[in-house]
Amino acid sequence: MKTLWMIGLFGALLLTSAAQADRDPETLARSWCANCHGADGNSVSPLFPRLAGQQAAYLQQQLKVFREQSRSDQAAHDYMWGVAGGLNDAEIAGVAAYFSTQKAKPNPAAPGEAAKLAAGKAIFLQGKGDSVPACFACHGAQAEGTEQAPRLAGQHAAYLLKQLHVFSTSQRPAAVAMQAIVHDLSEDDLNSLAAYLQSL
Repeated sequence: MKTLWMIGLFGALLLTSAAQADRDPETLARSWCANCHGADGNSVSPLFPRLAGQQAAYLQQQLKVFREQSRSDQAAHDYMWGVAGGLNDAEIAGVAAYFSTQKAKPNPAAPGEAAKLAAGKAIFLQGKGDSVPACFACHGAQAEGTEQAPRLAGQHAAYLLKQLHVFSTSQRPAAVAMQAIVHDLSEDDLNSLAAYLQSL
């Protein structure tokens, strides 16, 4: 825990220094964000989300909730509170715009088992029962995202699963609608959905 705290502190100090020297958003993205997310946003580690092609409005929203520390899941606390705390609104908008214009590459971990992908696709396109709506209604037909909902296509399945579990708590207050949806999906459903999204 102490090590992770120090990583967050180091991130805040580095960003503060970088911002004072050069507030260019692309420089910030390539010099600091790249350490976890890749210079072009195509993260290779399932610990960190892929940001390439992500919706700019969504990225701005998330960076601001990190900065105000209202998103309190463990990864947010350990990695992003310190990083986002060193960004002003203009830098947040610039970093978000930079990653939104990067080309999302196919996830090298995809595809998965055919049956699992088919089950995930069915949930994404049709929902499940009366309580789980079709995911595409908010996230787009190809999970490309909208101004209100994030891009999920090509995201790491392990990262998606982690966040789906976080949604069942109060650690992501901006995602209240997701709490009820996740509650009515089984672990197999969640795994299938994450595998399908990773394959897109």
